[in-house]
Amino acid sequence: MSPIEVDSSRLPLVVVRFRGAATDAQFGEYLAAMSALRSSHGKTVVVLDAREAGDTPARQRKMQAEWLDAHRTLLERDSLGTAFVITRGLIRGVLTAILWMSPIPGGHRVFATYEEAERWAVDQLRAAGLEPGSRSP
Repeated sequence: MSPIEVDSSRLPLVVVRFRGAATDAQFGEYLAAMSALRSSHGKTVVVLDAREAGDTPARQRKMQAEWLDAHRTLLERDSLGTAFVITRGLIRGVLTAILWMSPIPGGHRVFATYEEAERWAVDQLRAAGLEPGSRSP
């Protein structure tokens, strides 16, 4: 099981959960999944839950920054924002490093709880005239 879960069951709300440390291959799979999702589903908002995230090596921070740069036009068109759930200072530092290398289109906010992040994400969708989908049974 990958330590990175991409849940698109509530499109246009996407939830990404990081649990533990990922290998470079697993991180690459996550980026590929996000590429496929972003290019096929139009407007989305992402909640990125990093409460249980492990260390993110410099290679993966660089991979993320390069992904942001490569998908900038698509993100500028379709991203309604990204809500980060981060409770550890080290992970906030990682986010700062990634966004310093490549700012994220669509805006972002950092929250201490998942509930706050989801509430903000749903508000972003509703401001664009969209609603999150229902969870699959």
